[in-house]
Amino acid sequence: MKNIFLFIFSICFASISAQNQNIGIDTENPTRKLDVNGNLRVTTANNVTNSTSYDRIVAVNNTTGDVDYINIHSVPQTSTNNVEVRRSIYNAAVPDNTKECSCGDITFRINNSNTAEFKFNSSTMFVTNSNATSINIGYGIKRWVDNTYNFVNRNVIFTNANFSTYQTLDTTLFSSASGSVRIYTIVPPKQNSLYRITLTRVSNTSTLFTYSLICEKFYVQSI
Repeated sequence: MKNIFLFIFSICFASISAQNQNIGIDTENPTRKLDVNGNLRVTTANNVTNSTSYDRIVAVNNTTGDVDYINIHSVPQTSTNNVEVRRSIYNAAVPDNTKECSCGDITFRINNSNTAEFKFNSSTMFVTNSNATSINIGYGIKRWVDNTYNFVNRNVIFTNANFSTYQTLDTTLFSSASGSVRIYTIVPPKQNSLYRITLTRVSNTSTLFTYSLICEKFYVQSI
C-alpha cells in the first residue's frame, strides 16, 4: 500500500513540476511542451468533414518535425495557384443579413435593404500602415445589369475604431433588376493581397432570388 501511495504521489508531483517545462519522449532535450522522437499513432478520430468549427489542418515541418496548423482554405495554394476562395449562396425573397462571406481580412454581405456592405476582421491594416488611425480604401466596381456593363471607382474611409463595423460597399441597390452581377477589386494598402469580391442576385422563381457572395483573395508572390 505504501508503494502505491508513493507511486501516485510521484506522478502528481511530476505533473505539477512539469507545468512550466518541456517534456520529451526518447529525447533528453525537448524543444516544445511535448517533444516525441519517434512515430505517432492515432487509432480513433471523429469525422468532422461538414463542421464549420473545424477549419484547421495539422501540418508538420519536414525539417524540424514541429507540428502546427494551416487554415483549411489555404490547402489549394501553391506558387502558381495562390488564392483563397470562400462563398455563401442562398435562395430568399429578400437578402439575409446573417448570410455573410469572409476570406482573409474582409467580411461582406448584402443587407436587407439590398445594399452591399463590407468590414475588416482585424486592425492589422492599421498596424502595417505605421499605426495609422484612418485609411482611405479605394476600389473599382464592375456592374452587370440587364445585359449592360458599367464601371465606377469608389472609396471608403475606415478608422481604427470602426473597421469592424459594416460600411457601404456599393450605393447602387440590388433591387433595380431581376439579374445583377457586381465585381469589386480591393487592394488594402501594405497587406500584400488583392481581393476580388463577386455579388450576384438572379431570379430563381417568381418570388425567390438566388444570392451569391464569393470572395477570392490573391496573395502577392515573391519574385
